[in-house]
Amino acid sequence: MSRNSYRIWFLGAAAWFFDAVLALHHHALSRGVLAAVVSALFLAAGMFFKKQAGR
Repeated sequence: MSRNSYRIWFLGAAAWFFDAVLALHHHALSRGVLAAVVSALFLAAGMFFKKQAGR
C-alpha cells in the first residue's frame, strides 16, 4: 500500500461534504445530516490513516 493512499479518505470526505451541502440546499434535512456524518467519519479515517502512514 502506498504511503499516500490515505488521501482517498480525504477525497471521500470532500465528496460526502459536497453531497451534504447539496442535500441541505434542496431542503432534504435528514439526508444532509447523514451525509455530513459520513463526511466526518471519512475525515476521521483519513486523519487516522495519515498518522499511521507517518510511522
